[in-house]
Amino acid sequence: MARERRLDILGIAASARKDSTSGAALDVVLARAAELGCRTRVIRLAEVRLPFCDGDKTAPWPEYPAVAELRRSVSLAHGVVLATPEYHGGMSGALKNALDLLDIPHARGKVFAGISALGGRSNSNALNQLRTSVRWLHGWMLPDQVAIPDARAAHAGGRFHDPEVTGRLTQLADELTHAARALALNTAPVPPQGGPDA
Repeated sequence: MARERRLDILGIAASARKDSTSGAALDVVLARAAELGCRTRVIRLAEVRLPFCDGDKTAPWPEYPAVAELRRSVSLAHGVVLATPEYHGGMSGALKNALDLLDIPHARGKVFAGISALGGRSNSNALNQLRTSVRWLHGWMLPDQVAIPDARAAHAGGRFHDPEVTGRLTQLADELTHAARALALNTAPVPPQGGPDA
């Protein structure tokens, strides 16, 4: 009997705020994915040095090794969780820039999940922007998504006050893992694209 491939799940945290709600939500999703047997890792955009995208998706950016690491990490992942605060009705500029530094070969066929944290009422503005960007990168966005309203009051110490939020994040991890495994069983592993600076 063939051994089941172990899944790699990557989280990308967009917030620059320490102990952010979107970061705490991402941690819940990745912890659940690890419980399900996945290898997990996270890129926190506030901790890496990325250039502003100039439209040349093939640029190696040798002075910015974080670009190669971002591209390689997405290429090797079976599933990617994008977690962003919502600023002025959209995803964070840091996350949009990171997605702009990717190209189709890095994201094609990957399963993506979206999380947003809002200062006020719940809406889907940032999540809809994530869907648009992922679609342009030829990734698969899960139909489910999680928007967390009143973000600053939503959690303490990484624990969410409302068990429904934790439940939805756990469900998102379950769905991501299920979809990523289904795709992985039907496709060959995809190596990083474009050489050492992919």
